[in-house]
Amino acid sequence: MEFGYFKKPVIKKTTKCIPIMNKEDLRIGCIKRFYTNKVEKLIDHIFDEFFVNIEVMDSNSNIIVTAIENKSFQSMFRSNWVIECKDKGRLVLEDRTKIKINPTMSFIIKDTTYYIKKDFANKRVRLENAKQTIAEITYDKIVPPAKVSMEKKQGDLSLHLIACLYYIFMLRE
Repeated sequence: MEFGYFKKPVIKKTTKCIPIMNKEDLRIGCIKRFYTNKVEKLIDHIFDEFFVNIEVMDSNSNIIVTAIENKSFQSMFRSNWVIECKDKGRLVLEDRTKIKINPTMSFIIKDTTYYIKKDFANKRVRLENAKQTIAEITYDKIVPPAKVSMEKKQGDLSLHLIACLYYIFMLRE
């Protein structure tokens, strides 16, 4: 069982690196938001959270996971991201939310569908597949800077990928 945490930034639009720490308070990586060009940054400042692109680095600042939001007419109704992960390859994260109070996202790795879910009035976000809960993500308070704790229970997904998935989920919530 692995454990990691990071502090939720006060400003959602920040592009600074946010350190990801383990149980012993050692830095295992960092996560940051980025823009692919200046026009995207300008549009995002006009329309709140319009583009969400995320990079996750390891402790040596090597990029482990990159998530870039698709920009198409179809993605205006249902957002999706292309995620490049060093150990899992390429995957697509799709927003499957039907009701705003119960957000859900899904992605597929090697014929296994994973879901990121949050129930109404619950501080816990679950990453699960059809058989088991892979990880649980919780936060200590609603107001930033909140401490986001990630507890990997089982499975072969890395904490870096879990952090990236949750950060996208958090920004779109």
